[in-house]
Amino acid sequence: MIKLPNHKCSLTITHNEHKNCYETVAQHLMQCDYSWQSEEHRQRSINTNELWTMQWYPETPIGFLLAAAPTLQELIGFVNAE
Repeated sequence: MIKLPNHKCSLTITHNEHKNCYETVAQHLMQCDYSWQSEEHRQRSINTNELWTMQWYPETPIGFLLAAAPTLQELIGFVNAE
């Protein structure tokens, strides 16, 4: 079973959304402000052109958190460590 962060509203996991607009991860990151576990994870995502993101609303539909990682396993680990 996958452990997800607590959320009282929606939680969305997305893989490679940047490719829908024919962009690279580097291009996509110029428009988005994700939380990363480290600069190394961010750079690896750019180098591999792989981007996993999670957006969730922990308490209300107003405030959300947004995290990113180069792999799904690292994303799940990162958001659960927060």
